[in-house]
Amino acid sequence: MGIFIRTLIITLIFCIGYFGWVYFSKEGYSPNLHITGEAKNTLVQDEDPARETQNPANAENPAQNENPALQSLSIAFLDGEDTIKYVTRQARHKTLYTALGLLIKGPSDEEKEMGIFTEIPSNARLISVKKNETDGSIIINLTKEFGEGGGTQSVQARLKQIVKTVNLYAGKAPVYLYLDGKKAQYLGGEGIYIEQPINK
Repeated sequence: MGIFIRTLIITLIFCIGYFGWVYFSKEGYSPNLHITGEAKNTLVQDEDPARETQNPANAENPAQNENPALQSLSIAFLDGEDTIKYVTRQARHKTLYTALGLLIKGPSDEEKEMGIFTEIPSNARLISVKKNETDGSIIINLTKEFGEGGGTQSVQARLKQIVKTVNLYAGKAPVYLYLDGKKAQYLGGEGIYIEQPINK
């Protein structure tokens, strides 16, 4: 009987240790945001996404684009009951940085008339998108306004917009969300906890 109890205790200790390691290795891991400023560490060109060209009129038919140098990007807005609606943009750079910058800008007036909307706060801004060359993780740094206000449904919808857009351009790399340089843990007025990486 003594051997059985000792075996049971050892097994329980092992299980607790294993699951604790799995949990904290994922949730406690926080990639360094302050990566050296070399160009190779920036996921995409360091330019203002607001300067990228938008052409909603040609969204459904990119072939009609008059400038062959522009490329088509898809970004995730919402339609109806918070259903994801992918919208096409024309831009010079087909990168995650550009896509997120255009996502943050929100839908065009024409798209709004079609019922397309966003839950991302209008005063939120994209600060940076960095790639950690050590482990390949990607860090999206937004202003704190992204995580302010809104209830559970709004927070889940805006996070879904980010994740769906990220999934189109980040490949299998783990993506972490930061707000004003700090790893995000809670979003919205109700303090909704989010798991990191956001695309796992």
